[in-house]
Amino acid sequence: MEVAETEELYNNPIHPYTKSLLSAVPIPDPILERKKVLKVYDPNQHDYSVDKPEMVEVRPGHFVWGNKTEIETYRKEQSK
Repeated sequence: MEVAETEELYNNPIHPYTKSLLSAVPIPDPILERKKVLKVYDPNQHDYSVDKPEMVEVRPGHFVWGNKTEIETYRKEQSK
């Protein structure tokens, strides 16, 4: 879903699946672990029936899988 250098990927996850995976990484502090919020990935949020997805560079060296509409949204989120 997403390809980037390790630090870039951890600090700037873009794809909802990547965000979901990273939210599931255990935190070694039990208090923080109980307080963390898990992000649930819903594959139904993607409609690839007409606008087919592709791997696109949205930041230098940071590639994300998505259709044109999603890529536009990801780029807007990154410019904030």
